[in-house]
Amino acid sequence: MRKENKLSLIAGAIALLLVLAGCNAVITKSDDNDKQEKKVEISTPLGGLKVRKDIDLKELGLTPYPQARLLPAEQGSGDSSANVNISTPFFALKVIAAKYESDDTPEKIIDFYRKDMARYGKVIQCKGAGHNGSHAESGKDDDTKLTLSCDDSDSEDKNTTLKAGQGQSQHMVEIEPQSKGAHIGLVYIQMRGKAESM
Repeated sequence: MRKENKLSLIAGAIALLLVLAGCNAVITKSDDNDKQEKKVEISTPLGGLKVRKDIDLKELGLTPYPQARLLPAEQGSGDSSANVNISTPFFALKVIAAKYESDDTPEKIIDFYRKDMARYGKVIQCKGAGHNGSHAESGKDDDTKLTLSCDDSDSEDKNTTLKAGQGQSQHMVEIEPQSKGAHIGLVYIQMRGKAESM
């Protein structure tokens, strides 16, 4: 199951739980001249869920690849960017993602992001899509930590994922080769457990 599908499933399950607990929901969706703005906010006494299509590149914390273009929605599996925030007294999760396309080779893009991500510490290179290597572990006091590791189980997958950061936050870049150039997925994950603040 792809990462986007897992996140959608988790967000949907939490949204249903919050709805059943009694909530206030605001859904905004507009379509003017092919410019779509989508926003969902659900709040309850147990927590909240916010989903926005627009993202702040500063919050993403990764440099857009030079001369790359946001991937049109019809070429991807959905929107080219998303900002998801889930907050409860027990945990919080923030995922910011954007998908670009470039005419450059995957090798050139990998080299660029190895340097760009070095500011977050050790950078590891994983074979396959990003969902293969992000693990969250619970420690003492219900702390939730992201670990920096790979799960290179799919030998047929031609994608490459670069990852940096562990603990409460992690940055990932997935490079997917195309017939000309590559698609570039940029992802920032931040989470906290019960004993942490975000």
